Amino acid sequence: MSELEKNIVAQWIEKADHDLIAAQILIEANPLILDIACFHCQQAIEKYLKVFLIYHNQEAIFTHNLDFLAQQCSIIDDDFQNIDMKNINQYAVKTRYPHDFVAPELSETKEYLKISEDIKKMVLSKIT
Repeated sequence: MSELEKNIVAQWIEKADHDLIAAQILIEANPLILDIACFHCQQAIEKYLKVFLIYHNQEAIFTHNLDFLAQQCSIIDDDFQNIDMKNINQYAVKTRYPHDFVAPELSETKEYLKISEDIKKMVLSKIT
């Protein structure tokens, strides 16, 4: 992997890490901002899956569909078939606009944060 490619991967990881940090802050905020925390969890997962694909010389697919991204990752590594992301895909877009508003519970949001952190660990263990 060239230095340029390493830098690109590192930039994607940094952006994904920022989404995780933002989600954690929003879960602890007063008042709670759980819909946007879930959005950041979804975004973090999306970026980590794209990190794995980019690391394996695949293009960063322009999609928010985590199931599709995990499927693409599973072509390279079967472990990605076992990821249960619940219904976090709904937070990719629906939380952005009032007419599709989704109001998650704190327990659901914490579960999504845990899934995001687990996917981060899995991806990083496979690329380092």
